[in-house]
Amino acid sequence: MSGPHRWRRATLAVASGLVAASVAVAPLNARPAVGASTSPSSVAVYVTYYGWYDNTPPGCATSYSGCARGDGTYAHPITFASDSREFPVGTVLYYPTIEKYVVMGDSCQECTLDWRGRGPDGGPRLHHLDIWLGGKGANAFDVINCEDALTQALPSGAPLLTPFIVHPPVDLPVSGQPLFNASTNQCLGGATSSATHGRYRNAMTGECLAGPVGVSAKSWALTAPCSAARDENIKFEGAFFVLGRLCLQIAGAGVGSRLAWDPCNGGPRQQWSINPNQTITWIQYTRCVSISAKRVVLAPCTSRSAQRWVLHAEPAP
Repeated sequence: MSGPHRWRRATLAVASGLVAASVAVAPLNARPAVGASTSPSSVAVYVTYYGWYDNTPPGCATSYSGCARGDGTYAHPITFASDSREFPVGTVLYYPTIEKYVVMGDSCQECTLDWRGRGPDGGPRLHHLDIWLGGKGANAFDVINCEDALTQALPSGAPLLTPFIVHPPVDLPVSGQPLFNASTNQCLGGATSSATHGRYRNAMTGECLAGPVGVSAKSWALTAPCSAARDENIKFEGAFFVLGRLCLQIAGAGVGSRLAWDPCNGGPRQQWSINPNQTITWIQYTRCVSISAKRVVLAPCTSRSAQRWVLHAEPAP
């Protein structure tokens, strides 16, 4: 059974080749699907993406439908993950922005939190789904950066809602371009992710996330008084915090595990999400980066000040 998937990270660039988010949805009086008992309708949804490397566990396993798959046609819709009360398993939707049909077949813990309560992106009753992008055998960084590039947000960083058709007709236009081409490592429409640079100040301590000065080998993540003289100007791109040639990584596997700077490998222990509520979460499980006894550790998410990190943007070093 798969667990939580990717959710939003930062304000994202959208490739000019994609259909504009404001595009009008197909007429709702179009020819309905054969045997359909429900008329088409439109719904505004926050869309994120997940793939082979940031699935839980890495791979294509899903909670409800075997292996995630699909080419986006009506006959073979792409698997998406969401809350089963929000979109029942087997629900088919059409997404005009990417011209693909998608089908509910997996669970998404963050989608459930956004729908049933107050999640990392908002809610309650925030429509959120996570679309399978694939990526098996491709470069892990390119796959995750594509997911990041296709996820849309407002300039404030808040989720951008885009229109879907629920119970769509069968003959809507379908793009033949894959969301991610694993043989070429190319993203739909040539979309590229945006990188941010800056200092992450902890709301409780006022200190900044850092590595030892001149860090070039594996070392513990720490916090220190914010200073331009320290290694605090961190790049965040896709799902990775990068300091020089090192990436932020969980050293253990559970609550209380310390964080360290390790050589970048694109693995699941190095994948993070920056959320609108200023928390930083480990993608594989719903755990937040926190401060405990001056150590940078993983903890159950509470949104307390020890788990909120305020970005102060800086030029790239």
